[in-house]
Parts: sequence; C-alpha cells; structure tokens
Amino acid sequence: MGRIHYIDFAKGIGIILVILAHISYISDNTRIFVVSFHMPLFFILSGMLIFLRKESERSLRDTAINKFRRMMIPYFVYSVVGILIYIVYYLLTGRDGGFPTVLSDIVQTLTLYGFSVMWFLPAIFGAELLLIALIRKFRTLPKILAIVVILTVVSLILNKYLEAANALYGLNTLFSVFHLLAVAILRVPVCMSFAAAGFFIAAQWSRFQNIGPDKFPPLAIPADIFIGIDLIALDLVFSHINGITDLHFMIFNNVFFYYVAALSGSFGVIFICKALEKLYMAPPLRLLSYFGVNSLIIMVTHLNFYVLLVAEIGGMHFTKMLEEGILKHTVFIILVMVFTLIGEIVLIEAINRGRTLVRKHVSF
Repeated sequence: MGRIHYIDFAKGIGIILVILAHISYISDNTRIFVVSFHMPLFFILSGMLIFLRKESERSLRDTAINKFRRMMIPYFVYSVVGILIYIVYYLLTGRDGGFPTVLSDIVQTLTLYGFSVMWFLPAIFGAELLLIALIRKFRTLPKILAIVVILTVVSLILNKYLEAANALYGLNTLFSVFHLLAVAILRVPVCMSFAAAGFFIAAQWSRFQNIGPDKFPPLAIPADIFIGIDLIALDLVFSHINGITDLHFMIFNNVFFYYVAALSGSFGVIFICKALEKLYMAPPLRLLSYFGVNSLIIMVTHLNFYVLLVAEIGGMHFTKMLEEGILKHTVFIILVMVFTLIGEIVLIEAINRGRTLVRKHVSF
C-alpha cells in the first residue's frame, strides 16, 4: 500500500490539537471542543489503517510482536527517560512533589496506566490487538460490531462502579494500585470502539466505486469538504452541550453526546484532509504531514520533556509588553504553539537520527 497522505495530515492536526489542549491558558470553550475528539481521532485512524493494510489477515502473533516493538518498547523507554528528566527538573527547581511523584510515575508505568500522556501507548496497543483478534474470530462486520458494542458498554458500566469504589477506598494503597490497573484495562475496549469505527467506515467506504478511502476523484473533493465542515459543526454543538471530557481519565459525562462529538469531529477532520490529498506537495501540508508521521514522538515528549513548559515561558516573555486582552492571549497561544513545534522538530531529528545510528550499529 502506498502512502496515504491525508492520514498523515489528520495525525498532524490531531497532534497539534493535543499540544493546544495542554496549553495552560486556552479558553474553556476551546478546550471542550478540542478534547471532545482529538484522542479518538488517533484511534479511528488506526482502525482505518488496520483495514487498509489488511492487518487482520496476518499472523496475530507476528502482528502482536511488531506492535509491541513499535508501541510498548517506546512506552517503557520514554517513561524511564521522562522520569529521569523529572528527577533532574526537581533537583534544579524543587517543584512538583519529588520522590512521591517519582514513585507514582513508576507505579503508573508498571500498571500500564501510564503517567501523563504515556497512557496512549498501552491503550492503542491493546485496542488494535483486541480489534484485530475480534476481526479474525468473527469475520463478518455485524458480528464484530455487536461484540465491540457489548465490550464497550460493559467497560463503561464497570468504570462507573470502579469510580464509585475509588471515591470510598481511593486512599488505600493496594486499592489505588488496583484502580490504576483496572482503568488501564477498561480503557482498551472504549479506545477499541473508536478503532472499530475507523475500520468499519473504511470497509464500507471501499465498497463505493471511485470514492473509497484510498481513491481521490476530483468530484469527491467538494463533497468531502462539505461533509467535513458539517461534521465539525455537529461536534461543536454536541461537545459544548456535553462539557469537558477526557478519554485518559475515562470522563465522558453523557456517553451518547460524547460519542456523537468524538465521531463527528474526527471524521470531519478526516474528510477535509482527504479533500487535500492531491495537494500533499504544498509546503504547509508537507510540514503538517511531517508532524503527522512523527506524531508519536511529539505525543510522548511535548509534556514529559518539558518542551511545552519552556515554550510557555517563552510565550510569556515575548508578550509581557502587550496589554491584557484578546490580542495578548491570541499572540501568546500562537507563540507557544510555534515554539513547541520548533522544539519538537529538533527532538524529532535527534531521535530519528539516533534510531538510524542504532540500527546501523545493530546490523553490524
């Protein structure tokens, strides 16, 4: 399968929205909209790729090994590096808790709950493997979707009971560890439901001649843009009715509203990006694609490597002469985003070159 650029575009938009959601001073309305779909988008795209790459037709064992190398080894490596960076940060500043924070991060890592943004890697690893196993077992889409719905509903119900128990016993150390492990497990079916949505849409989409997920006829472009804008508008409505949500902490408020917002926002971005497929050589889209291809590095470093914190300090410095108001707030957000992405480009190039050197060394 050749590279499908709109998936890279969508990942690029998704990771930029992840950074935006973590900026301290964005408005509540912006945060509500962004978090309603920015993480589900990644799982939906993973489901589409499972279909397009025909991963369910490969050996489950080989697929699991490959995904473990691509997701779980980075999970443990970046978690350890993140903890070491935090220790240095604490020794230099004395902020954010010290040894109790280190111990908490270690426990969250070992239970696969994942501290900070690291939760994403075990979640997508488990979601993709579970979905592929279901596809291999049940074969037909109606059966697969029925099982997905059942597992998701059970997970959501158990999560409510778990949070009620946590309110009563959360101060107990053993229960706290159990709670972390249980949340990590219950996240997987919920995340898998979004991957299943991506797989299902790609499968249905592929049945239509000339407009499938890897076909780009000129007449489909205006339709994709129109559908994408409408879906994003739908997300705006439902996300603001539902309020703040967080897939990380399994906070959904009204589950129906959450899924409508998450699916409409995600597919809205995907449709608009698909309309731009033929323009992939345009410099802005090449940059967006670059961020999309390297979205995993950005995901695990922008917070834990303090890139965003440094960018926010820089943003405050360069806007301190501006009067308080919308202009200052807007300039600050733009500067923080630019500084963060510049910092991430440096990290991406360093990490990718380091990987290349390691591979060459290992090959010898």
